[in-house]
Amino acid sequence: MMQNSLIYGGGAIGSFLAACLLRANHKVFFLCRKKNYKKIKSEGLNIKVYNNSFLKKKFYLKNSNKFVVIEKLDEIKNEKIHNIFITTKINQSLKKIFKNIESYINKKTLIITPCTSIPFWWYKCLNQKLQKKIDENLHYLYLKNINRKNLVGMTMWLSGKVEKPGSVIISHIQRGFPIKEVFTDRKKQVNKLRSDLKKTTLSPKVNNIFSEIFIKSLNSLAFNMIAIKYEQNNRKLKGNKKAITEISNILNEGDKILIFNKIKIFQSSQSRINQTLKSKNHTMSMLNALKNNKEIELKFLWLNFKKLSSILKYKMKKTERIYKSVEKKINEYF
Repeated sequence: MMQNSLIYGGGAIGSFLAACLLRANHKVFFLCRKKNYKKIKSEGLNIKVYNNSFLKKKFYLKNSNKFVVIEKLDEIKNEKIHNIFITTKINQSLKKIFKNIESYINKKTLIITPCTSIPFWWYKCLNQKLQKKIDENLHYLYLKNINRKNLVGMTMWLSGKVEKPGSVIISHIQRGFPIKEVFTDRKKQVNKLRSDLKKTTLSPKVNNIFSEIFIKSLNSLAFNMIAIKYEQNNRKLKGNKKAITEISNILNEGDKILIFNKIKIFQSSQSRINQTLKSKNHTMSMLNALKNNKEIELKFLWLNFKKLSSILKYKMKKTERIYKSVEKKINEYF
């Protein structure tokens, strides 16, 4: 049976996901905005996938009855949606997004929330005493009319950017799309989705989705922060010993949060650094945003860790010191 998938967010990650799902015979509803919508609707979406400088694959997605380019959700008529991928920037209001998609969710719809940062459901892995300290309005209000069993965890380990409207470059794929159900009720559906993704890209099995997501979020915080601090891409960061030491310090400080909560760390900090730097030509997304005078998501990402460390009465001192200096630099830009 053909599956219907909605991709809410037409950036680099959402675009590559669309290509992967189309190859697995999904019907894809692709929600994008403004110039991107107009370009893709009229001329299609071009995606180039590289292994650093080596071009591996090309995709051309044309608006059709299988790849349906939409600007508003009400353009979806009489269709049952099986999977919803939310691939927006983390500074966009999840509360508003969940309200928008509510009527498209049925009992078995899988909802894959953005995992560049720690998603609101992540906090269920904490012990009950700590969970009570989490702001209900911040983390669970979105689920008021949504079954939590629909939630699926997925991280996005790849480097990409929108080169211009309708044109996406994926410069390197590290671990692809590791994915796992949050609740066991959805295991069969998630295994099918992983199998579909693996027809095009990497989608490794995950033992602990909470560890996976935390580590990816921490990695994003460390690399984006240091990239902005030195205004360097991965190739230059690799040769910057001071920058690598600072990245390592941030990762090691953050890892202690998992250790406090007895959550297994599946990958050492050095392994994560090596993995990220394999994408030699990549410039971190927030540094790109800074150079193009676009809003930076760093504050939203940092607040997740600040809140967690505050609850645990543990200070990420080195990380906070670096963040404050980078925040000052960002403010000077604007």
